Amino acid sequence: MSLQKHLKEVKTQNVKILNSLVKSELDKIFKSDYYGSKEQIFNEKVISENVFVKENCEMLYNESIEEWFLKIYDLTK
Repeated sequence: MSLQKHLKEVKTQNVKILNSLVKSELDKIFKSDYYGSKEQIFNEKVISENVFVKENCEMLYNESIEEWFLKIYDLTK
């Protein structure tokens, strides 16, 4: 397998993992005891560090976490 093909597969897998994590966070974030928890904050940091997958995934000024997660989810489908 060539290096380019391998890197393309890794990128595809990373997009799927990021999409899965964001979907999981969207499901959990609406629980009253989850938002602001250590797990939620950790996962938010992981997501923000791995949003390099697509351009325009930065969180915008005055954008809620839910809006940002939905944007990432849509871009990583």
